Amino acid sequence: MQITTLNLRNFRNYARLDLPLRAGATLFYGPNAAGKTSILEAVALLALSRSPRTHSDRELVFWQAEHTPETPATARVTGLIDRQHGPTRLDVIIQQRGEANTPGSTGGAATKVLRVDQKPVRASDLLGFLRVVFFAPTDLELLTGAPSERRRWLDAMLSQLDHHYLGMLNQYTKVITQRNALLRQWRERGRTPRNASTELAFWDEQLAHSGAYITIARAHAITELGILAQPIYTKISDKTTEFFIEYMPNIAISSLIEKDVSDQFIDAYRTNHSEDMARGQTSVGPHRDDIQVRDSAMDLGTFGSRGQQRSGVMALKLAEVELMTQRTGERPVLLLDDVLSELDLQRRRHLLEVMSLPEQQTLLTATGIEDFDAQFLRTAQLMRVDNAHVFDLSS
Repeated sequence: MQITTLNLRNFRNYARLDLPLRAGATLFYGPNAAGKTSILEAVALLALSRSPRTHSDRELVFWQAEHTPETPATARVTGLIDRQHGPTRLDVIIQQRGEANTPGSTGGAATKVLRVDQKPVRASDLLGFLRVVFFAPTDLELLTGAPSERRRWLDAMLSQLDHHYLGMLNQYTKVITQRNALLRQWRERGRTPRNASTELAFWDEQLAHSGAYITIARAHAITELGILAQPIYTKISDKTTEFFIEYMPNIAISSLIEKDVSDQFIDAYRTNHSEDMARGQTSVGPHRDDIQVRDSAMDLGTFGSRGQQRSGVMALKLAEVELMTQRTGERPVLLLDDVLSELDLQRRRHLLEVMSLPEQQTLLTATGIEDFDAQFLRTAQLMRVDNAHVFDLSS
């Protein structure tokens, strides 16, 4: 799997960019704020239907794009994807709504249209045509940040691999939003209806159905990732150590049989009815689960050194690449945003080895070429980026 052409119109700081891409590694280098990361962001947007850098689609529209009520400012990202099943065209079109842009403004709303081979699709239908693994220095938060960061990472990976998982995740999110709204309403009124438990039981069953699938899929993925990450962590750490990834549901799960897990969720929801009504929110379920990453018995997120945490995140990301490859038969596109500057020689060497694997397309950014050896620079596609202009320097 690879992206062969990327076209940008009024996206971030690019008024126009037509970029042919080839197999192997492509290095985008240049000063900060030149537009390097925006290229990786655009590729991720095609794969995930959303940006990994912002929750506001409006921020993706070039602020200098012409905007009137009759012709609203519109950003377009188009990618041609070469897949096992043949070429595919993906489009993400974002149209500004509201008043005209002003310098530095990021407010306002936007509408988004997704297309596969020129046909409109839902976000859930877009995922899987292009699979990516995005790796940036801020990904240390996978270990050091809140549990929601780890759940978001796992959900993004599984949603690219399993459309049913994405459907169950969307269903779970919708139901728990409705259940929590009901709980808050009761708490704000200061009284609970007599049939509260019966009414909650309806929502409990729906949550248990989707929650069981989510929990089992996550648990299996974490087991696979742990097996794949162990040798990677050992190699980049240059020491013999045990590397563990453990999925930690917030209720005890005695088996990974879907009906058993569903029944356990229903029991847990029922047991926590009183607490949920008092708090105005649902206290148990996969929306509160976590992942723990350890070096032997040491929690890397809490007690690991900066170097150990970098090794841990790198092992997780590269294990993610391998898991996607094993499950689909195609290597995902690897997006590396200014990562090598954060790594020592050992970790950098291992990452370059992965990038040199057959059929591995990698798009990476850096401020310069000093961190790369002569062999890499001879074989990579070199792109100089300066003030939202891209210059192909490859021979």
